[in-house]
Amino acid sequence: MSNATIQELSESYMQRCLVIRNYSPATIIGYKWTFKQFFQESNIQHPSDLNLRVIEAWFFNGRLNRKWSSNTFRTHLKHLNTFFKWLIKEGYIKENCLDQLEKPRMEQRIPRTLSKDQALKLLEYSFNMAYQYRLCKYRNRAIIGIMLMAGLRKKEVLSLKLNEVSIENSSIFVNQGKGSKDRIIPMNSRLKIILSEYLQQREKFGKECINFFVSIQGDYPLGDSGLKKLIDMLKKKVRMDFSAHTLRHAFARLMLEGGCDIYTLSKLMGHSKITTTTIYLCCSNQQMSKSVEMHALN
Repeated sequence: MSNATIQELSESYMQRCLVIRNYSPATIIGYKWTFKQFFQESNIQHPSDLNLRVIEAWFFNGRLNRKWSSNTFRTHLKHLNTFFKWLIKEGYIKENCLDQLEKPRMEQRIPRTLSKDQALKLLEYSFNMAYQYRLCKYRNRAIIGIMLMAGLRKKEVLSLKLNEVSIENSSIFVNQGKGSKDRIIPMNSRLKIILSEYLQQREKFGKECINFFVSIQGDYPLGDSGLKKLIDMLKKKVRMDFSAHTLRHAFARLMLEGGCDIYTLSKLMGHSKITTTTIYLCCSNQQMSKSVEMHALN
């Protein structure tokens, strides 16, 4: 094993992360992408080849020539850092060169989101566009609705199961969301109606797939390409630039504007730290205007 290449060791490390640390397949893909780029571009073959000069050159090239953001820089750094710590633990290297690498400051960016009027417009168009099948309009409105009114991530929408949505209890169970965390999201009355009507149409069309959102053409789960097609179609129709994740940001903004406290919002969104949620306080002029009106000298 002492003659193993760093590529072979990285594969052993990722296997351990998947089996022992319970990392999600999506997280492993991120690690693979970092390792592939680093090994190819730095020409590192064995752990003994690792040194600060080579590592620093790779990160500098990413920032200067490949235009990495601070977040991309830090993501690659995180992936390599945990791998190098494992190499030290297993006795392949004696020190972690990354401890000496200076990190760029994070850019403070406000999440791109939607106003209440824009969100209502998306809901309306998702239902009223011309479709070949009746089920399509109910399904598409339910997809947009569950992201706007429950804050589900794209992956959570696509993996949602039929038995995880309870109309009777007005709740949505998110099974092992980001960070391998379960959470329960209550439905508001409008979302409950939207999802109920979709389920009625789904039953009429004889869909028996265990996933909540199904393909129109067959009895199988809606895939990533199907969701992308819906988003692209809506973007063109309403002439708005947004992504599936923008709808999750809109959920946060609209919840705050409706009076939701930051702690409850953090739990609904499945954030590990409440500081992650606080960035949404900057998203709404309406929310900030309400706050400044409370100034004692006003």
